[in-house]
Amino acid sequence: MWRPGSKLTHPFNPELGVGLVRAVEDRFLSVYFPRVEREMTLAAEGSGLERLVLRVGELARVVSSGEVVVISEVLDHAYRLDDGRQIDDADLWPIDRGDSPVDKLAEMRVDPLRSFRNRLSGLDLLELREAGGLGSFLGGRIELFPHQLYTALQAVERDPVRWLLADEVGLGKTIEACLILSALLRTGRASRALIVAPDTLTVQWLGELYRKFHQIFVLLDRERIEAVASDFGPEVNPFDVHPFGVIDIAMLSGDPALLKLALAVDLDLVVVDEAHRLSDPATGAKLAPLVSAARHALLLTATPLQADREGFYRLISQLHPDIYTDFEAFERAVDAGEAVVPCTSAVRRDQMGGLPPRVAAPVDLGPLTHDVSTDPRARWIADQVRDWLSKREKALIFVHDLETLLELKDFLEKATQTHITVFHEDLSAGARDIEVARFRETNAPVLLCSEAGSEGRNFQFCERMIHYDLPWDPVVLEQRIGRLDRIGRTRPVEIVYFRSEGARPDIPHLYERLDLFERPAAGLDAALAGIEAAIATAVENDSDLDTAQLLDDLEESRHGSARATPRVFYSDAYDPSKDESILARVPDDLEEKTRKYSLGAARDLGLRVVDKVGVARFYLEFGRNTNVDSLPGVPEEARYLGTFDRGEALRQDEIDFFASGHPLVEGLLLELEDGARGRATLFDLEADALADCDPAIEGGGLFCVYKDGASWSTLVVDVDGTLRPDWGPVVLDALPGAKRLKVPQGGAPPGWSEAIRDLYAVVEASEPAGKLTAAAFFRVR
Repeated sequence: MWRPGSKLTHPFNPELGVGLVRAVEDRFLSVYFPRVEREMTLAAEGSGLERLVLRVGELARVVSSGEVVVISEVLDHAYRLDDGRQIDDADLWPIDRGDSPVDKLAEMRVDPLRSFRNRLSGLDLLELREAGGLGSFLGGRIELFPHQLYTALQAVERDPVRWLLADEVGLGKTIEACLILSALLRTGRASRALIVAPDTLTVQWLGELYRKFHQIFVLLDRERIEAVASDFGPEVNPFDVHPFGVIDIAMLSGDPALLKLALAVDLDLVVVDEAHRLSDPATGAKLAPLVSAARHALLLTATPLQADREGFYRLISQLHPDIYTDFEAFERAVDAGEAVVPCTSAVRRDQMGGLPPRVAAPVDLGPLTHDVSTDPRARWIADQVRDWLSKREKALIFVHDLETLLELKDFLEKATQTHITVFHEDLSAGARDIEVARFRETNAPVLLCSEAGSEGRNFQFCERMIHYDLPWDPVVLEQRIGRLDRIGRTRPVEIVYFRSEGARPDIPHLYERLDLFERPAAGLDAALAGIEAAIATAVENDSDLDTAQLLDDLEESRHGSARATPRVFYSDAYDPSKDESILARVPDDLEEKTRKYSLGAARDLGLRVVDKVGVARFYLEFGRNTNVDSLPGVPEEARYLGTFDRGEALRQDEIDFFASGHPLVEGLLLELEDGARGRATLFDLEADALADCDPAIEGGGLFCVYKDGASWSTLVVDVDGTLRPDWGPVVLDALPGAKRLKVPQGGAPPGWSEAIRDLYAVVEASEPAGKLTAAAFFRVR
């Protein structure tokens, strides 16, 4: 089939143009593509390559002279011209021909029927997820809660999006922010985003964005910023190099030069977590210009609607400075019950029916030694493991020090003859996923976890949490507990910790007095800020903790959050009675349509697809039979194990969730929109299958598909040239049962090209909405 001088086209990379085969070596071709001035080595078989054979009546150019000639007969690797000359294939070059669906159809350069069907399946998926409704929010690995979907919808329906997310602790403000962020990025409304958060939450943000929403952000710490200067030069702005970043709020606000660099780029979206810090005049004065300059802004805080009015006013004025002229005007509106702030969500736990309680479960032991093998905490855990195994219960155990964690693992494995799973910072990301999978899917009763596990991971399936040691920072304690105390949990959170009589400092007693085990502490950072320093001082001096002032500060903060400050009313507040109607807007078949299109496209492109055990689980990879060089946004030689089912993805968070935002799904959809695959085909419909159709369809015709924004439509003109707008839905319904119509041997029959173009002219004369994206000729037999 192949020889030097042959011409070919790559069906999945039409932008390459026509290729010239320069050499044939065993099973490979050396091909030069003049349009892109690129030479490639391609597999001769199985790669989708098609030898370009000129058709009768087609124009070509003689390579040696540039003469334009007309083909009158196709020979074996040669052609006869209309003037009687015979010329070798290698001496002719095709004149560029159109690549529109009608051009391809008119010249019988058609695609397999399966590719055409897959294109329509992709258009259906794009319309479902891009059009009005909730489709664009449903790609995250999250359980769907109405209040989060409602808030995200309310936010993105405005432009610009400048929103205060002030739901109570534990209700998923981060999820709401990620939903809004993903929608803005996916719809092209934002191409640069910066997340500003306390240092203790930056890694958690990275984890939430990546694991749940397929969004890759970069931690802009000192090391990363110095690397930009080293790699690109000191004059290069790190916020230009990394347009999607997460940065520590203290580092940014405390470094005027760094803040100036952030202000120098055009940020489309700024997200500030723990945004009540901006109500502090000093911090707010530094970061307010960043919030004001961004087109879109999200502020997250659990406290402002219940805390002081002036702090809340400062946040609102940073988002919308034109709502109130000054604080006094705002206060008058609140007192009169006339305050309307249409950019705030403030859902409370009681609106959700409450969350399961946290239950403190202290264990009193003798003196804690520093040797794990004799430590009563280790012996207590070992004794419990046998009981947990018999009950098939699981415990997440936090150990602050990595060396201690590894020693505890060895001790427990020897004492219980049980494999102990671990999760810590020295493991690779893949190894961590494997350990979590073992813990979740086997009878493993324990996962020993360093502070790395307190960030972004979901361990709701655990019966209890055990603190082998307590962190000195209460914020870290809250992050640990937050792995289990999450919206969606249906049973109490059992929190085990160890008390030792005479311990100095007595951290368990302090945390009990501060009620940090059973009451959420998020949003109370300012009141908790001095605790870690106080503990460090007590350790250094081997003294007792002075808890009185710490307790007073915390109680004052809690009292301030709970006191009866009049609530700011806003016109579109979340209403739990609307839950059913909100969830009714979730497309029932989105996951099925994503699977149908993605697997069809992957197989069409030659990716390896393996059905795996589990719910809608598949393994996909670029193999040697893949007939496309790459997919947009998909790394070379990529391979994925994942599921198309949301429930399975929530149960198995170490595998991929093939949904909107996933690089493979997005890459396949981009290939559909930009590529030539499935744009023109031929098919037969059986008359018997159409016998009961209304309207009746006879003969056949030209079937055209148009895309207009997120929506798509069909138009049909019959073989007699009559426009049949009511045929489109009928033909579409019959398409699954259609049969491939083979291209006639020797090419298109006389008059074919003109007939197709004449039929298309009738369609175009009707001024259809959108752009032609596919066309097919069909017969009814």
